[in-house]
Amino acid sequence: MVFCAYCGKSFTRKEHLERHIPSHTNVKPHRCSACQLSFARRDLLQRHHSTYHEARDPMEPLPGGVPTVAGRTPIACLNCAQAKTGCDKRVPCARCADKNLECQARFARRSSKAAMRAAQATAAISNNNHNHSHSHVSLPPQPTSTPAATVNPAFMDIDQGTPKPDPPIKTSMSPESNINAMTIDPRIQQHESPAKKNSPANSQMSSDDFPSPHPRVDGLDEFLQLGNDFISQEPNYQDMLVWSEYPLDLDMYTNNMPLTQDVPMPTFTELSDISSNSEHMSSSRGSIHTRSTSIMSTAEFESAIKPVDMSLNTPTDTMIPEFEVVIAAEAAWPLARCNPPIFSGTCPRTAIVHLECLEQKSRHEGTWNALEQHLDQVDWDAADLASVIPMTPRTRDKMLAITQTFLHKALEIHRGGVNSQTKNFSSPRLLSFLVLPPSKILEYFLRSYVRNLSFFYSLVSAGCVDPNDMLQNHQAAALLVLLMIAQGASAVPTAEARALSAGLIETCRISLFDIIEKDIEMCADPTALRCALLFTLLGAWSGDKWLMDIAMGQRGMYLSMLKHAGMFESQPSMIPSFSSSTNTELQWRSWLHRESQNRLVYNFVMVDQELSLFHDTAPMLSTSELCAPLPGPELLWMSANADQWVAAVNSIYGCTANVNPQLLTTPSLTPSLYDLFQDLLNDNLSRRQGSLTPHQLRLLLHPLQSCLYHITQMLSCFPDVMSTRRLGNGTAIKNSFESRLNEIQGLLQKWYELTINYYKSNPKCAITKTNLVIYHLISLNAVTNFPEIERLARREEFDGSYWELSLRHKRCIYQREEAIFHCGQVYRLLRSMPRDRRPNWWGAGVYRATLILWTDSVSRLDPNFQKRDESGSPVAIDQVTPEDPAVIAYLWNGEGVPILTHQRDGTSASLEKPGEVLDYAVKTLEDGVSSRLSDGIRRKLIALASNWQADGLTSAASVPASTTSLC
Repeated sequence: MVFCAYCGKSFTRKEHLERHIPSHTNVKPHRCSACQLSFARRDLLQRHHSTYHEARDPMEPLPGGVPTVAGRTPIACLNCAQAKTGCDKRVPCARCADKNLECQARFARRSSKAAMRAAQATAAISNNNHNHSHSHVSLPPQPTSTPAATVNPAFMDIDQGTPKPDPPIKTSMSPESNINAMTIDPRIQQHESPAKKNSPANSQMSSDDFPSPHPRVDGLDEFLQLGNDFISQEPNYQDMLVWSEYPLDLDMYTNNMPLTQDVPMPTFTELSDISSNSEHMSSSRGSIHTRSTSIMSTAEFESAIKPVDMSLNTPTDTMIPEFEVVIAAEAAWPLARCNPPIFSGTCPRTAIVHLECLEQKSRHEGTWNALEQHLDQVDWDAADLASVIPMTPRTRDKMLAITQTFLHKALEIHRGGVNSQTKNFSSPRLLSFLVLPPSKILEYFLRSYVRNLSFFYSLVSAGCVDPNDMLQNHQAAALLVLLMIAQGASAVPTAEARALSAGLIETCRISLFDIIEKDIEMCADPTALRCALLFTLLGAWSGDKWLMDIAMGQRGMYLSMLKHAGMFESQPSMIPSFSSSTNTELQWRSWLHRESQNRLVYNFVMVDQELSLFHDTAPMLSTSELCAPLPGPELLWMSANADQWVAAVNSIYGCTANVNPQLLTTPSLTPSLYDLFQDLLNDNLSRRQGSLTPHQLRLLLHPLQSCLYHITQMLSCFPDVMSTRRLGNGTAIKNSFESRLNEIQGLLQKWYELTINYYKSNPKCAITKTNLVIYHLISLNAVTNFPEIERLARREEFDGSYWELSLRHKRCIYQREEAIFHCGQVYRLLRSMPRDRRPNWWGAGVYRATLILWTDSVSRLDPNFQKRDESGSPVAIDQVTPEDPAVIAYLWNGEGVPILTHQRDGTSASLEKPGEVLDYAVKTLEDGVSSRLSDGIRRKLIALASNWQADGLTSAASVPASTTSLC
């Protein structure tokens, strides 16, 4: 069984697939050598040639042939038609001759289209000969024929997109050069200006090495009247191939073109037969939106297509090579804005880069070798190996066909666009196939997905992903599998995995929006909403400006879809009650459906919290509307069948058969986040201390972060120094908000005590460490103003004087010792996590802690800065725990000197030197798993050091402040 890579249709024989594929590609490789008509099938070409070119006179056929009456097409003779058997359409036919029957020829009632096209082409040739009778180029004489009516070129199966090598035509370039013959393309001679006509550089030279295999019918170009804009200046030799030479084995391609070299790309011509059902694919070369950003973009009419330079702007070799256009777009990120930004109007487009990179890399024979080598070095435990069901060959073929369809849709949008004027005329690489990695690598990506999303509620029932079963469902399920693969590939530090992940993210984004737009009922479909969750996660932390913007923008749309689907509303108790008439299988399935929706809702809550934290915006969800029950225990969710689930229910809740149903429906047993936060406010969480899970503790940070954001926003509206004219109620309001801020910090301290109690009993829990990192980042927002810190880093409204720097420090950092403590804990917790088990945003966490420490160190370069006497032993803030006596002494008494410790060699970095702080952060990012986000943040920190000339600031501190400027 083979599948079509465009529509997924299955065929039992390979030749049937070969015959079907041209219906999508519109490629007609079989060309008539006499009239240049193109056909998708060889038998159609043979019938055309035998009908119109073997007989010189239509009324006088060759011996044994059938006379064509007025262009009518011969069909089976009368005897063969009555017997319903094959007929060779000769007079007499072979069957009638064998049986000594009288053969009566028959003809079709209507003239065939091929006969009409042949007559029209003959008329066009005749007109062309008449028009060029006085031309400087001597054309060979053409046979005369009866003129035909005016013909629309769209009805002719003539390849109009690519010029063909012409037979030599003698012409004199000048009166003095009559002996030198040169091959001139009549199309170029016709449309070019007189200055270009005589230019040898602009003429089409004939090559003995590449003779044209097809005779040329001169005059068809004059008849089609194609402009110079749609004619390539290099002859295309792909028409030398016949359809049988195209490899249909989708796993093997012989084109190993590297991305780092300037290589002319062979192109397939785009046919303009309007009767075709296939959609035209337009190239990025013809799109006005992506001309400067596509890896295949070139200047106008440039014959050699040049990829984007893959060189890096940074001196180290630890990072994965990146496209320059992606690096240029990093200045427009919605986060990590420590350098002068650019905006969307001037930001280069990157989506087409990812799509074409995926398209190119997948065709290389050794593309996935590096991934296989990386796979051999991974040490999986038994739980990881059991998390994915092996993929069958049929599943992989079906996935390949679906992915091909999604990719072509995305390429059509980005290469063509609505406003492209050359959409129907420039289409290089029309016949392009996507090659997915082997099944072993795809399964590895799916396992990586299960591991990397362990910080959220698991959405994989029984902890096992079965791609074979998922692909049997609707299109959204296939989209979900591709997004899972993209998520897993994003965590693999190789260029091939990065290209696959970025290309699949953009492909799935377009298809997801298209699915929801075509069927509005998909807005409430759990599978489509799972796709939306995965895309939001992937796009927000992808390191690509446009994907980050779209993920942030569509987050509100997806949350509204959840709300309108009723998934936020309160529900009956999630604890089942069994009786003798209960069907456990149906009850288990019903529980799974409700539980998956609740897990989906609260995963969106976590994503909403993360994005609002790192983008310094308010969470979009309010606590009062989160009334859905919190997800149940993992033991129930991981049950593989109904019997295991019933046993788990009895072990957790006891036997529920003889229990009063009213006791099982109390909110205390299945609380919502709203109920849990009320218990925190009323100090009633002690009764749940034993049952609180790390995920529930993390969800409690969402309302705390929301409250803290609104309070700090109000406090930022008050001036630093209140004038006597503005005293009034302003001071009282400010004091009121400051007291509320202290109350929120008190609630954060309660949360911290609950989490530390759980962490002491489970010190290796990665989810708890992630929760603590988020806690310290939220606490930093209470003692610093991070948007103001980034404005200082960008030198906005900064005159370069030390006086201004000292004033800005007071706006940026309110409590220095506490800010330094929280930054050090962020470093410690992130570095203590395994490199491959860190959250997607870990680089952004390092960035926020680094920028706060850097702001403090830059401000302390002012000789007049009020410094307290910091003496005593050094305190490695990124090594010690909060319970360490040295940290407590530093926070409360100011004893000790805070320092940072490099993880590589154990050397220390001083917080008094901005350059050492940035260097510490850069090395920390290098020690982690490389991703597009962490690499981009690393480049931003290096650019920040260069913009501020951090090495020169230290020496400038000894110069009197009255004459020194930082600029």
